[in-house]
Amino acid sequence: MKRFIGVLLALALLIAPASALAEYDYESIPTPHMIVVDGDNPSVVFYERAADEKVYPASTTKIMTCLIALEYGNLDDEFMVGEEVLGTTVKFTSYSSLMGLQVGETVTLRDLVYGLMLVSGNDAGEAIAKHVGGSIDGFVELMNNKAAELGMTGTHYTNPHGVHNDDHYTTARDMAKLTSYALQNEDFCSIVQTLSYTVPANDVRTEPLVLTNTNRLLNAVEGDSYETVYKYAIGVKTGDTDKAGKCLVAAAEKDGARVIIAMFGDSADLYNNDKELTNLARFVNAASIFDYVFENEYQAISGNDLGLEKSFQTSVSNGNEDDLADGQLTMSADLDSVTIRALADRIAFYETNAGSITANVVLSTDVKAPIIAGQSMGYVEYNIGSETICTAPLTADFAVGEVLEVESIEQPEETAVVTAAPDSTPLITKGHKEWGTADVLTLVLILLIVLLIALIVVFVITERKRRYERKRRSARARKRKYYK
Repeated sequence: MKRFIGVLLALALLIAPASALAEYDYESIPTPHMIVVDGDNPSVVFYERAADEKVYPASTTKIMTCLIALEYGNLDDEFMVGEEVLGTTVKFTSYSSLMGLQVGETVTLRDLVYGLMLVSGNDAGEAIAKHVGGSIDGFVELMNNKAAELGMTGTHYTNPHGVHNDDHYTTARDMAKLTSYALQNEDFCSIVQTLSYTVPANDVRTEPLVLTNTNRLLNAVEGDSYETVYKYAIGVKTGDTDKAGKCLVAAAEKDGARVIIAMFGDSADLYNNDKELTNLARFVNAASIFDYVFENEYQAISGNDLGLEKSFQTSVSNGNEDDLADGQLTMSADLDSVTIRALADRIAFYETNAGSITANVVLSTDVKAPIIAGQSMGYVEYNIGSETICTAPLTADFAVGEVLEVESIEQPEETAVVTAAPDSTPLITKGHKEWGTADVLTLVLILLIVLLIALIVVFVITERKRRYERKRRSARARKRKYYK
């Protein structure tokens, strides 16, 4: 009963402002194995309880399975799944957590990793193992090799999904190490934060598979008595078997600070045999711990406090010059909305080295008029060395009108002036058209027509003169005859 009351206290902590908490009451949480660490540096431990004792990971095993798939496989690979989706080491039953694959259907590796992480598909785990590792045993060897590489000294895998095996075990600390490493993979981060994913139907499976993330820190379930969704949550994976109990490896990120919590071994006897509370307590407790750690284990500083550069310029395509400032559009980064949250020593480092922080402008589109004042232009990424410490939204300081394009009238092309040799007469060809064969023939034809017309005119005039002379001679002849 004492532990039950403690959990109710933990639930109540969600209502109280985290900043008002002097010290978090971890003892109110009965989970037998847990650890709370900095997500970027899991050696920084905020709290731990039996973190190095052996636990059964159940489906949190799939964090490693997903990581191996991403590092050794190609998400766009398309292939047919076989009998492995029915279970190899253990035959799956209706009680098994399954994605819904059917023997002989063709899927992509991308489909499988979403089925693995969102709905905890054991069938997806087997299919991934066979495709990426060549066999279940080959894949498990990759898993154990990776665990050794990451320093997970208390971990041993026998399968890719977490179905119980006495020789398949881990520790809370090892799972925090693994998750910290996995979250450095962008594809992994994207997958575990996805709320829903659809695998299209095919010629074997005629209905699509709609996969909804079962992590209640991300997705609420209708009918739950407790609020479980946490707005800063970024994953990662749940687990549940009779031997392992209720398990959760969770991560959250706020203002650049990242926290990982690994919780193993919750059981109904710890929660007064209240099955709903047993199932939901891990999510509610994790959210409460996240709030406390963000507010009390980290320090926060604003972008303005660091004196970060906030004014930037860019050229504008097709912009009205009268609207621009020295031919440029000025933009401002909204540093008032930026909070940088980090461990105390890191904040001190930022303050000491503020002059070394560089700004990288990332424009969302080509900058082309028209632009309105306050329009979103992208964001500014502030870096110190290779580390991005924060980003800030970027907006236009003023409006820029568009220059309307006027269609130009094509002018006749002028011929260049050609200068002759010094002793010759200069030849100026400006405005002169060179004659082609067609032009010469046209000119000859015109001249022939003119000549023909001239000949006709001469003929007519000559003929008229002859007639006139004949008439005169005829008249003289009649006159002479009359007078005789």
